[in-house]
Amino acid sequence: MSQTANTDVQLEDEFGLTYPGRAHFRLVGWFCVASAIASVFALLLSLQVVRLGDLLAFSPVKVMRFIADNQLMWRFSCMLNALSSVSKVLVFLMLNIIVDRKARLLTRIGLVLSLIGCAVDLNAQVSLLVVLSDLAVQLKLNSSYLKQDLLQLSWMIINQSLGQLILVSNLMYAFGGVTATIGLFQTRALPKWLFWIGMPVWLLSFSGTIVAFFGQLSLSVSLLLCYSLGFIVWAVSLAIVLDLRARPDHVEAPSQLAEFN
Repeated sequence: MSQTANTDVQLEDEFGLTYPGRAHFRLVGWFCVASAIASVFALLLSLQVVRLGDLLAFSPVKVMRFIADNQLMWRFSCMLNALSSVSKVLVFLMLNIIVDRKARLLTRIGLVLSLIGCAVDLNAQVSLLVVLSDLAVQLKLNSSYLKQDLLQLSWMIINQSLGQLILVSNLMYAFGGVTATIGLFQTRALPKWLFWIGMPVWLLSFSGTIVAFFGQLSLSVSLLLCYSLGFIVWAVSLAIVLDLRARPDHVEAPSQLAEFN
């Protein structure tokens, strides 16, 4: 009995395999579901904001007018997007539990990059939630400041926040997602098709950043909305796979160890 246990440990040390328990698979799956739910609400409200404000035809005056007239919707949209960003980081964190030890370097790199992206994202969302909302109200109420000055200050906040969200935060998520997805691909306990679902999602995110870099903001926003939808599909697919792995009738380590005997 002890010889068998020692053999299992040696095989795990040699090949860097990890065999999480059913509880671990279920725990990570619930984090994926929670992130997908947060992303669904953030996406739906963002689509509503873009549609009602006609924000694809972007102009600072139109944005400020919409924010002033829809304060509650704007604030909830910022908060939900911030929550979605934090939930993505938690998913990256939990992936370290289920990947093989040889792939954990990749998932940890993905976690670090997502933490950077989340920090930048939250900073931008706070600026949009607090500063820009206040400026929009002042502009609507005909503040004592000159309207031209308010518009110029608002444009600076919008420009800085969008730069942080699209050019920095989104890029960090894209690179982090690519490395984490490769880590999942190298994990024997997970199906390889998760890689082929995940890679187009992160490439969409990367494309949104590249397009924004060349000044195509409307196309960039459309690509990022598609990326959000793709992330939801990927997270739900991963949750389903982990739920199947968590079932008692699923054959785990013994069938994998047999390949090396």
